[in-house]
Amino acid sequence: MLPIRLNELRKNNHMTQAELAKKINVAKSTISMWEKGVRSPDTTTLGKLADIFHVSTDYLLGKTNNSSPINAANSSFDIDDDIPLAYHGKSIPDEYLEIIKKLMDSDSRKGK
Repeated sequence: MLPIRLNELRKNNHMTQAELAKKINVAKSTISMWEKGVRSPDTTTLGKLADIFHVSTDYLLGKTNNSSPINAANSSFDIDDDIPLAYHGKSIPDEYLEIIKKLMDSDSRKGK
């Protein structure tokens, strides 16, 4: 999924492979290999790509279709219903997820 998303984000932002490469200090051929799926960026570089395109690393990796990064500036915390959450290997019950959502929403409002 990373090759497809990276290519789409780069093109949607009217950026060439060379321009993106310059922004993150890698060779143009590196961007090409990522977009072809031959290689993958390390976690630090993945974070830089997410920052450049204003998306989450989970979105880049195809773990979610929600492209919005989660941060304290967001007005609410969204838990992706497609991704099961667990704690110590056990699924978190729905009633606990609601409590977690309320806590996260409350905490994010305090940061404003």
